[in-house]
Order: sequence, then C-alpha cells, then structure tokens
Amino acid sequence: MAWFEHLNISSLCQSIIIDQVQSLALEQKHIIQCGLNYGKEAFTIYRRNPDMHMLLFTIKGRGILNTPTKQWDLEPGYVIYVPPGYENGFDINPDDNPELIWDMAWVMLEQHSYWNQRLPHEITYHQSQSGALLFQTISCLQQALCLNYPLADQLSTNITEQLCLLITNRTAPHSPLALQRLEHVFQQAKQQLHHPWKVKDLAALYPCSEPHLHRLCQQYYHHAPMARLTHLRMEHAAGLLTTTSWPIQHVSDFCGYPNPTNFSTRFKIWSSFSPRQFRDHFQNKS
Repeated sequence: MAWFEHLNISSLCQSIIIDQVQSLALEQKHIIQCGLNYGKEAFTIYRRNPDMHMLLFTIKGRGILNTPTKQWDLEPGYVIYVPPGYENGFDINPDDNPELIWDMAWVMLEQHSYWNQRLPHEITYHQSQSGALLFQTISCLQQALCLNYPLADQLSTNITEQLCLLITNRTAPHSPLALQRLEHVFQQAKQQLHHPWKVKDLAALYPCSEPHLHRLCQQYYHHAPMARLTHLRMEHAAGLLTTTSWPIQHVSDFCGYPNPTNFSTRFKIWSSFSPRQFRDHFQNKS
C-alpha cells in the first residue's frame, strides 16, 4: 500500500494547540508545538517525512501508530517517541475501545542539539508516569497565556521548564511493575488519609487479594499494608505539627484518627515524642 500524507479528524474531536507564536518560552526551549487532543470517532494523521521529534502520551482510550514496517498499540500510561525522518501515521484504535476515544498529550520538538542529545535515534514505546502531569501542565500553559503581561510570560517560562523536565524524564523508572502499582495504591490512599482504610479497600485499588497485598508489602516495604499506611499518616502528621498551628485534635482527625489519645500513642511510638512535644521541639528549631 502506498504511503501518503492525509488527515481525517471528526467534528467531535477537540484540540488545544500551543506554538512558538503564542509562547516565546517554547521557542527558547526549541519546542515547536505542544497540545492536548480529545479524540472521538476519527482522528487520523499520516506524514511522509516529518522533520521534528514527536512524543505522544496516551491518557485515555487507545490509539495506533503505524510506520511502513510496524504498528504500535498505544495504551493509557504509555508514551511513544518518534524521531525525525520516520514516516508515520496515527489513528484511534477501535480494539477494546467501543466509544472510539483517544485522549493524549503531545509535544513536537525541533531538530536541535539540545533535543538531539537527549532523545534516542529510533522509535521507542514505554510506560510513563509523566503523561497525566504533562496533560495538566499543557492545560496550565494554555491558561497562563490568557493572562496579562508580564504574568503570562513569567508563568509560561516556569511552566515550560516543567514541560522540559517531563519530556526528559518521560519514561517510567526501572522498578518492577508490581512495585509501581503498589506505590500507586498508597499514593491514592495518601490523598485521603482521613478515610477509615481497611486492607480490603487497599487491595481493591491494586486490584488483588488481601493475602497477595500482604505479600507485596512485605516484599517491598518489609511490613504489612496497614503498617505502611500508618507510616504515611505519621509522616503527614509530623508535617502538619511543624508547619501549622492546628489543634492536635484537628491533626488527629485529618490523619485518620478520630480518637486523639489513639493518635498520640501511635505518634509517640513512631517519633519518640508526643504530638505536642514534637511540635514544640521542631517548631522552635525552625
């Protein structure tokens, strides 16, 4: 089949595109464009000889990237990188995607020594923890550019620095998938430390059985799931005690201990100080 350039985008798709005309900071960092795409029904673009580095971070739904020799299935939580000169085309992937959606964040980079030295010379496809944050970062950049000068320029410069960090550190750390999923469980729990979590709730976030969650926590943290959660609660309590003047009862409630006596006992076991002693000692030090 002949490889030809074409474009087919449904009227149901929505896109945000930011380029160097809108943001001087992008030009200074050799970023041609960045954007967000809410793909729906049809989103097809084929290019014969693109002259830029391209990164696509899939957030929701599924996509396909084709080259003359290979096809990649683009799933949420993954990033695909295509270097300059590679013929490619991408579409919404209909497999296991009945709503025909593909939400992604994308970045196009100049062929410049800054990026040439930091990016590989072949197509790569990896898991990434950066996609969701990159999506939010580009959205923040769009909103910042709507503000008045000089705030718009100052914010766009700072946000573009973050954009570059996420591009450079786009791939997942070289840690086991089980550990990454386990960390995700406790990151979610950390957002609601006041919630009366039980092991079955944490296991449902993984998802896995309660015994399997126990085995994983022992393997990677060397203690049980609830002990891990207690450690996170105590760390957060320590931060609140030293950076706020909240009453101990409020700190206790916020960290998931409705009974302040129980909280004080746990905190003293963890830190060797009562909550009040900890606050007095470390607030005075700072």
